[in-house]
Amino acid sequence: RRSVGVEGHRRPVRGRSLSLDFATHSEFDLCASKGRTSHTGSEGRAVRMLAAARSMSAFALRRARFPTHVTRYAPGSLAPLARRAVASPLCAASEAAAKGPATPAGGDAKAPYPPLKVTAPGRVVALGDVHGDIGQARRALSIAGVLGDGGDAVNPEWTGGDTVVVQVGDVLDRGDDEIAILILLQKLHKQAEAQGGAVYILNGNHEVLNVSGDFRYVTQGAFQESMRFGEHLVNLFGSAFKEAFGGGEDDPRKKQVKARVGLFSPGGPLAQQLAMNSTVLIVNDTVFAHGGLMPRHVEFGLERLNNAVADWMRGAEISSEEDRTALGMAIGSVKDSVVWNRTFGTENFVTDSDRDRACEVLGNTLDAITEKYGPATRLVVGHTPQLGGCNGECDGRIWRIDVGMSFGVVGADPEVIEIDGETVRVLNSRVPA
Repeated sequence: RRSVGVEGHRRPVRGRSLSLDFATHSEFDLCASKGRTSHTGSEGRAVRMLAAARSMSAFALRRARFPTHVTRYAPGSLAPLARRAVASPLCAASEAAAKGPATPAGGDAKAPYPPLKVTAPGRVVALGDVHGDIGQARRALSIAGVLGDGGDAVNPEWTGGDTVVVQVGDVLDRGDDEIAILILLQKLHKQAEAQGGAVYILNGNHEVLNVSGDFRYVTQGAFQESMRFGEHLVNLFGSAFKEAFGGGEDDPRKKQVKARVGLFSPGGPLAQQLAMNSTVLIVNDTVFAHGGLMPRHVEFGLERLNNAVADWMRGAEISSEEDRTALGMAIGSVKDSVVWNRTFGTENFVTDSDRDRACEVLGNTLDAITEKYGPATRLVVGHTPQLGGCNGECDGRIWRIDVGMSFGVVGADPEVIEIDGETVRVLNSRVPA
């Protein structure tokens, strides 16, 4: 584990924020939200892409642990992104947060930050860590009853009606098909919102690692996927972006690494996509976080954690002590930060007293959430593989759903949980939805 180098992450971005809209085309597309400058057509797209490309720095490449050359831009050539002046994204999960039955509980519908609290009209399905394994991800979605057999790899079929799906993070690393999974989930989201449902993705510790430039868990296949995606962006927006995504490199390995740096560095296209995802999400009375939550997180403010992570991923300057504290609580390498927490992940506690202490902390956390944000009955987490499958403890107040389904982990049979009112069920190939 490594701490997030907040001081170094000052990515200048100009104009509009980028979001990737995979759902409107058979392959990839980019759509941009309204920003401080106005551009239209191909010129506007080119300006936005250039802003994202320039968000890279030699610091990010050093964090990637791979020597390469990055063009340095003159100081002042790009205006730094103003604090809390990020434009409102209009694509993908942000649209689910802005309209439809699964909507934010209060606040501006076009707020630039990911939602903290949403209302689901029907059942809720929670999906654990998928780690780049699209085959296992599709199996899990089929078990959940939201992915039908009538679609294909390009056009999946949503069969969940008004179901709300929450994937608790760690789409990235350990598998070869990370971007393909992001595409799949976004396309399903587009169809789901038309029927009153939604698909939400949380940020996990492996999303944080990649935006930090730590690629130690990236597979060779995932590096190649990043290179292909970077080439696609160059095809869309022209040779001006060739250098940004490794097109100028003759060495295949350097090209792959440079493409990944360009995509995932704060302010880069995929980093901005991840910025739309919540770090903490409350759906009805169920709280979702990748690793876990503590009372101090609630006291500090869960929305502040979400907002700080989104700002960092979008390339905003993180300069205030408040925002640095928020980032530390949300994604820092301390053992009880939201994405690294394993307090409630232990499948079999060593002693009853260990279990009792964990359940007490959990109860205090849920009570604090209830007092501040409304009823919180249970917490759902991933992060720690459960060799026995999805399971609940502390009288059903904690559910652990990372079953290690990716073949980059243990290749376990996929399982998900279904929350329907007060009932929580484990779904698997033997007991599907």
